Amino acid sequence: MTDEPVSVGSTQQLGVQQLKSTKSRNQILDAALDVLVSKGYAQASTLAIQEAAGVSRGRLLHHFPSRDDLLMAAVHHLARVRIEELPQRVEWPDDPVERISVGIDTGWSTFHQPYFVASIELWTAARTNERLRSALLPAERELGPTVRAAVDSFLGPVLTAAPRTDELYPILLSSMRGAAMTYLLDRRDPTDDPHLPLWKTLTAEYLLDD
Repeated sequence: MTDEPVSVGSTQQLGVQQLKSTKSRNQILDAALDVLVSKGYAQASTLAIQEAAGVSRGRLLHHFPSRDDLLMAAVHHLARVRIEELPQRVEWPDDPVERISVGIDTGWSTFHQPYFVASIELWTAARTNERLRSALLPAERELGPTVRAAVDSFLGPVLTAAPRTDELYPILLSSMRGAAMTYLLDRRDPTDDPHLPLWKTLTAEYLLDD
């Protein structure tokens, strides 16, 4: 018995179907993130997401049978894409002190994006939702290396090679995350945050002073 040859027309049709599927999936992910940010976790229903995405309920359920799976996929997909591409958007100086300044500013900016607000919505909901917490924890851990790689790229290879980089990393991450959460209530200009000079000084002391 031999395999039936696949015609060129069949291959092209399959390619078109895959493109349509990918497009509708991305539409759903974008809509899910928008709804989660604008309405919050409690009101981010599959119906609201379906309407925002402009797709049928069957199409949405085909890609994401579970609402929580969809919301997590939306947050982590966008976070991974945005974080990975951010270093290519910045002109990085060679001077270590200037590199620290630009790197801290860039890292801080990531906490003022929609995916951060959406992730906080999920984290808060997970406190009393065991199923969500169980699913969210490994997903967050999978995202961890992407975040660390981005921070390393912000600082550059010379600073990243400093002996105390591993010690500094969790301090910066937790401090920036905590400070960023205050902006959910007090919506001021993050570029004027008083922590910025402190983070830059701290990073220089950790990475430049022997």
